[in-house]
Amino acid sequence: MSDKAARRILLATTNQGKAAEFGALLNGRGWETLRPDRVGIELEVAEDGETFAENSARKALAYSECTDLPVLADDSGLEVDALYGEPGVRSARLAQGIDRDRTEALLSLMHGMPAALRAAQFRSVVTIARRGMVLAVGEGVLRGTILSSPRGESGFGYDPVFVPDGRELTLAQLGMSAKNLISHRRAAVLAALDELGRR
Repeated sequence: MSDKAARRILLATTNQGKAAEFGALLNGRGWETLRPDRVGIELEVAEDGETFAENSARKALAYSECTDLPVLADDSGLEVDALYGEPGVRSARLAQGIDRDRTEALLSLMHGMPAALRAAQFRSVVTIARRGMVLAVGEGVLRGTILSSPRGESGFGYDPVFVPDGRELTLAQLGMSAKNLISHRRAAVLAALDELGRR
């Protein structure tokens, strides 16, 4: 992975929020990130695996068959303790519609739960692959609490209702720069890059 082309990496996502976060995390570490539409790739990969790791690997490997560039993919979601880890891998499919609809569906499931039962965590698994081969995998977790109503306009997904442990603001109130210092994706990316660097 020492050649110049290897410093460019394809992000296996069409989610603009994820792409922006990964770009901010990787650009400062010497990587130029590319989105699929920039290199003419249109690909849909079924995310129907039983684990984040399975879905992440599926995406990375599928995209790696379409380019010579290394590919970074992730699967991530919210695991609520009182819901036995749900919505988990179904986080993006909890409800039809946009992020707000999924957040409302989550809050409906948790309606009436006291603060003591609102513990949760974001989990991310990042896979880096190239030419049909997995090169590195990293996992990250961010613990926190689910609020009863959204706060903040930044971020995406469930960020407006998630307050990280030790903080008073939701991820949507912290903004991307502050979020990227503590996020589950940061931890997963750093772990994957560390493994990649040992190859």
